[in-house]
Amino acid sequence: MITNSGIYAVGTEVFSIVDESRKEVLGDAKGNRKITVRMYYPVKKGDVLNKTKAKIFSDRKAAALAKAYHIRDFSKFPNEADYYENAEPVKNEKFPLIIYNHGYNAYVECNTFLCCELASNGYIVASVGHAYEAIENDYQDGSFDYYDKTLNKKVTTPYIPAVFAQMKILNKKLDSRQAYSDFDAFQRKYCSFLMKRSEEWGKDTTAALDEIKNRYGEIIDFSNGIAATGHSFGGSTAYWLCQYCDEFSCGINIDGALFGEYSGMTMKKPFYQIGCKENLNVETKPFLDTTAPVYYTQFKDMKHIGFTDAKFFVPMKMLVGKLDPMEMYNKLVKCHLDFFDKYMKNKDIILEDKVNV
Repeated sequence: MITNSGIYAVGTEVFSIVDESRKEVLGDAKGNRKITVRMYYPVKKGDVLNKTKAKIFSDRKAAALAKAYHIRDFSKFPNEADYYENAEPVKNEKFPLIIYNHGYNAYVECNTFLCCELASNGYIVASVGHAYEAIENDYQDGSFDYYDKTLNKKVTTPYIPAVFAQMKILNKKLDSRQAYSDFDAFQRKYCSFLMKRSEEWGKDTTAALDEIKNRYGEIIDFSNGIAATGHSFGGSTAYWLCQYCDEFSCGINIDGALFGEYSGMTMKKPFYQIGCKENLNVETKPFLDTTAPVYYTQFKDMKHIGFTDAKFFVPMKMLVGKLDPMEMYNKLVKCHLDFFDKYMKNKDIILEDKVNV
């Protein structure tokens, strides 16, 4: 188990809401859109002495993950992190808020270790779960849902031509402008569904944000806005939030292709693109059409899924990369803390682009 390095212990709470303004169109397409949220927040270390650390997964989610990742014995992965269920938040202090979004067909806790580390260093982190687009979601009323497998035929269509078209983009040597032009043409031809889901994930996030303010508003420092981060489609959502929502002031995209409608738009907020070499050509949008600082870090020996906690329990290096899990984790944490400390806490930190770190 990874132990947090910050001055705070970390509390966690899970809650869910129903967005009455939107009908559900996925899964069974019944009722209104449901959203689940896991919170990570600073707690005084003295308040959690002798308390039991919280589990990461419900039994149902652990079974779903084992099936999704083809792991026979998921119990070998420790089902706890360095945080405590429903612990009392630090009182009379305020902390910046970071919103995290998971990737498509991932799960709310997919970067638990990162979220815990951020909270231990004085941030409130909210991880947003997306109904029928995560491996599994649990809700306060006892209901749950699984990933809607019919979406596989909608995400990229027609599938085989889309795969070849994507490979062609990834394998070309392109400058940032041409790479985005090729990717934008690709998403419009093959991924119109995902383009539309960018906005819906943005709406999931802003709906969750309203409830986060109700529950945690007294200890959130809004003086520098709200930050966004996420992996894969969740990282793309972070970019969408920074473009479309005034409350969001800066963002990080962890190895996400930039799906969404951005024609004629200019980014006016600091943004950080983190990724691996093989995915660079679908991640160049943040470098273009911006009046704000933009940063880039490329991890060596990494694969897409390896930027999540899966790095610690998925053995196939073709999926998670060869980089040592703890080395990946420490570097990912440093990227986040340096960037958010600079823009959310006004610390004098120099950020530089880095390749093959």
